[in-house]
Amino acid sequence: MFNRRVAAAGAGIALSLTGSLLAVSSPASADYACPTRQVCFYQDFNQAGSPATLAGLAQGGAGVKVFSQHKFHNGVNLNDQASSVHNNTDQYLIVFENNNYGGRYQIVEPYAKTNFGGQVRNDKASSAYLDSCDPNEPWCV
Repeated sequence: MFNRRVAAAGAGIALSLTGSLLAVSSPASADYACPTRQVCFYQDFNQAGSPATLAGLAQGGAGVKVFSQHKFHNGVNLNDQASSVHNNTDQYLIVFENNNYGGRYQIVEPYAKTNFGGQVRNDKASSAYLDSCDPNEPWCV
């Protein structure tokens, strides 16, 4: 009888510890809030999955010519892996499919969130920069 109680108690503790470990190891990035004045790329649609923030894409930054030198918070390389973005700056974000601001591009308005799959195809973003004016306007140079 004593052995059964000890075994049952041990199983309960193990289950409790396992549940705690599972809760700790679940991805915290699912609820990641993109910081103010930053651009955040996400591995999944609708700003889900692991995020990536890049110093060159902070408000007032020059841009990032090569995403392959950057990683999501989970360690996966950013190049050709982003599915969505949150532009949490007051500038326009221009995202390109090729390095060095080349190929197809998509403009993301200030403070906007969007999925890729239109002008920039899903999992194809490779470079981006911020601009103070709307690149669609003829006066923007």
